[in-house]
Amino acid sequence: MVFFTPANLLTLVRVPLALGLLTVSPLSPAFFLLYVLSGVTDMLDGPVARRTHTESRTGAKLDSLADAVFLAAVLYRLLPVLHLSRHFLWTLALICLLRCGAWLVGYRKYRRFAALHTLANKVTGAALFCAPCLLPWFPSHGLCTALCLLAGLSAGEELAIQCLSREFDPNIRSILYVHHPSEKEINT
Repeated sequence: MVFFTPANLLTLVRVPLALGLLTVSPLSPAFFLLYVLSGVTDMLDGPVARRTHTESRTGAKLDSLADAVFLAAVLYRLLPVLHLSRHFLWTLALICLLRCGAWLVGYRKYRRFAALHTLANKVTGAALFCAPCLLPWFPSHGLCTALCLLAGLSAGEELAIQCLSREFDPNIRSILYVHHPSEKEINT
């Protein structure tokens, strides 16, 4: 396996772009430029990997790591601007615990980093990505409430899938696709 594939390079570029967010004013033109470029690399790395037949576990881990760096940088820059109540901060902490719990269950069951690409996770990622662009037009309290609800549901679904699944499928669409063995399968 070659490490420096076009898809992995796109993923790796996201890390310095995300770290660049820490050096600019939140919601400034420079912030949005780095933000959008980070998002574009995130949207392109998966399709490029599939098109070039270079999908790999390493690439998936790199993608999750780059996503985590991006999310941490964005939260670090935006949370002070949003002036969220302790209620929201505790809610964010609970969502992080749910997500980490899902990853831990997946790691214990499958002996690998086991983040899932469910439909709910993709919708949550898209909503989170669009959120800063919506801040000028929507009250931050309402926007954050909707995002927390969506993120909490997707994290809870991922935890439930990890607990109920018998085998690891990173591309499972939702909990509705978890295979439950029939009586015949159980008895054989």
